[in-house]
Amino acid sequence: MWIRKTTFNSWKGYGVRSVRELRLAGLFGYTAALVLGLLISLAVHFGLGGHGQLGWQGLNLAGLLEGLLFLLSFTVSLWIAQRAVRVPCTTLLTAGLVGPWSARRLAKEVVVLEHVESFEGRLAVLMDQGQPVGVLGLGDHVVPWDEAPVVAGQVAITELVPFFWKYSLVIVADGQRIHGTITREAYLRLLGL
Repeated sequence: MWIRKTTFNSWKGYGVRSVRELRLAGLFGYTAALVLGLLISLAVHFGLGGHGQLGWQGLNLAGLLEGLLFLLSFTVSLWIAQRAVRVPCTTLLTAGLVGPWSARRLAKEVVVLEHVESFEGRLAVLMDQGQPVGVLGLGDHVVPWDEAPVVAGQVAITELVPFFWKYSLVIVADGQRIHGTITREAYLRLLGL
């Protein structure tokens, strides 16, 4: 075959993260915001002489101030954490318990071919001796596998946006196993746009 073989790592160049990495980032961001909010509230508590009571046994102005400052610092810290670690709000607010779908879950089947002359459809992955080597249907020629928009199956779908700026679809594959494709239209439909 005239197309050179490459190792499967083209998705790493875009800085995309897996669902597991996003969940960990959500957990770390939420924990950091919670700790910062509690520390600020504790500092105010000790700064006011330890007289604040906000709870079951009593309520006073110092306790309301502590609670208000905790809420404010926690909310601002969550906002900063969300911008810093770039995770979806649901992942951050649930401390990583709820994560986005993986690309494998959204992928639809694609035709896999061994020979170019047997293809008469629109899109197909070209294989040579069990290895993916190119993609037909992305342009007017065979696009080499290492230049095609390929992501691993565990990549979070929220990380696919940079691919859709340049391509109309993304191929989901793990090594030699081709899971399928995700089109821009299906992606936007999933997001409700």
